[in-house]
Amino acid sequence: FFSSSPSRPRIFHQHSLKNCRMEISDPSRPTEESPLVANGGEHDVESSSPASTATGTSVREEEMAKPWPATLERGLSLLATPHVGDAEFVDAVTKSPRFGYYGTPGAGGMRHRAGKVIPPVAPTNQNIIPPEDRQQLGGPWGSFRNLSEKAMSFKSTMASLRGDALAQQSAAAAAVRTKAEQEDKEIDAHEYRARILSAQGGGGGKKKNKKAAATAELDEVHRSPGFDREKAYDTVRMKDKKAEAAKAKSGSRDASFSQCVFNMANILMGVGMLGLPFIFKSAGWGGGFFITFFFGAVTWRTSILIGRELNGDPRPGHSFDDNPYKSPIVPGSSANARMRKPLNTFPDIARESFGEKGCIVLSSVLYFELFSCLSIFFVSLGDHLSTLFPEVSETKHMCIVAIVLTVPTALLRTPRLLSYLSAVGTFATVAVVLAVVASAASAGDITDMLAERYNKLEDTPHHIMWRTSGLPLALGLIAYAFSGHAIVPSIYSSMKRPQDFEKMVDITFLIVIVCCSLVAVAGYYMFGTFVEDQITISLAKAGTAPQLAMDMLTWLMILTAFSKFTLTMFPLALGLEEIIAPYVPTETAMEVASSLIKLVLIALALAVAIFFPSFSFLCSLVGLICTMIVSVIFPAGAHLVLFGERLPLWEKAIDWLFVIGGSIMAVVGTIATV
Repeated sequence: FFSSSPSRPRIFHQHSLKNCRMEISDPSRPTEESPLVANGGEHDVESSSPASTATGTSVREEEMAKPWPATLERGLSLLATPHVGDAEFVDAVTKSPRFGYYGTPGAGGMRHRAGKVIPPVAPTNQNIIPPEDRQQLGGPWGSFRNLSEKAMSFKSTMASLRGDALAQQSAAAAAVRTKAEQEDKEIDAHEYRARILSAQGGGGGKKKNKKAAATAELDEVHRSPGFDREKAYDTVRMKDKKAEAAKAKSGSRDASFSQCVFNMANILMGVGMLGLPFIFKSAGWGGGFFITFFFGAVTWRTSILIGRELNGDPRPGHSFDDNPYKSPIVPGSSANARMRKPLNTFPDIARESFGEKGCIVLSSVLYFELFSCLSIFFVSLGDHLSTLFPEVSETKHMCIVAIVLTVPTALLRTPRLLSYLSAVGTFATVAVVLAVVASAASAGDITDMLAERYNKLEDTPHHIMWRTSGLPLALGLIAYAFSGHAIVPSIYSSMKRPQDFEKMVDITFLIVIVCCSLVAVAGYYMFGTFVEDQITISLAKAGTAPQLAMDMLTWLMILTAFSKFTLTMFPLALGLEEIIAPYVPTETAMEVASSLIKLVLIALALAVAIFFPSFSFLCSLVGLICTMIVSVIFPAGAHLVLFGERLPLWEKAIDWLFVIGGSIMAVVGTIATV
């Protein structure tokens, strides 16, 4: 601990010893994989909730100790609600996973990555006979027993003597440390007085510089060999504390009922709302209403199923008086207790229902959906920019946008900018609803005017009642419009009273269906069969509203697509970074790898958008493939697996109908759309 130099002992940072002791693996310490209390003991899931923070380890290390995808919920929380001005939270959420965790990737990190935990190996020997069995043995063992007991008594005596000696040595070492600390204090006081006197004495700049250099040299001599390394560790610990504080803030269960209604409605009414009038163009008045209300009812039911799966019981949430994450009642201990332990995330539901492989499949579908959304945003950006600048092709517009998007996503991680961009989508949703309804109310049916403009004066009606051939495309579009069930766990776990979740879902879907119906009916009534697959483009081309207002709305849509692209990129990139993180040796290498991943994703999404430059086609495919799996098939299937033995026959029938019907609609709808 101390140098051999008689002039001054070296300083050793005591907090380093404490941190080292905290990082040493102790089999007796409770961990996430080995809780203090088993399933039959006291119920406490708060420690595993999103609001909990790590003790002795950083948040990113805590994530890397979990199976893939541990960063999915953190990334999706960026999309769950606007974070205006909360740059610290956005910075923590978008931070790359911990690099090189648990040493080499083939060791502890990959064992945790596979969801397997290697327990501490205790020294065992199958040939040792237990003491209770030795008493029953006779012969040579009986004669040997007395001798072994004497040997054990001698060993215990020697151990006691060694303990006394160690205690004396510890006391002597403590005395030496106390004396050394006293000497340190005296030396520090002497140097402090010398610096004060030198400062009072004044002098020229050269004299001050010499004294400063001498002081720096003296400090360098007195530092311990690990001083620089410890200072670097302190910097990392400070960053981790900020990340933990942001994580605790993001997972704090204090969101009010109205906030949760707003957040969920904001998720459901996204970019897919722009294509709602095109649903009525594809399926007609009757088909459009049927598809909208039918799929709205299906996704309302599956949202409630997800809430019950998170709650750990098939009964409605309002049947319980306590918070599932703070309940003192052990799950399954009585008829009034919850059937299973509450869950926190979408991957948790998949892992509990279908195992690790099922979780990987579902997470892959979610990441594919996020990637598809990037291509949809590219197409939307190209279409709206082409409306403002028709002399430039849509492909060139998308390429230019791709270059611009590299700045906030790949090259610079600008948390403050991202925090403000998260609120753009909310404002755009309100603007679209008001603009479409106001335009339809003021201009009315303009289909005859558009027919003259486009020289389509045939006798075919501009509004149809039913079109069977357009139902698959309409189903995919409405499915994409109602997607967002992956965000439901974030909203549920953030509620102050999760018991009110189902009531919150009822009100949210009522608001969403009313707003979607207004946009769809107003847009189709105004434009009929001339409506574009994005209603804002139809409004911009119609010329019935003031040009300045339409230009402002178009620029708002451009900014919305830009912001949603930027925010959607981070959850997808985090999932890929989590895979390579154990192989990355340094923080700098991790940052470079993160930028390269984002650049590759931008290039791939741009390529898809160039080859399939149709907003309605891409939205329909994503809705039929991804949304049908995530929002219909999976919630119903998990509900059957988790609570099948407690479900009544009618609930089982509905779940099977969702699973089988959703699978058929996904396959048939995809084939028909393609």
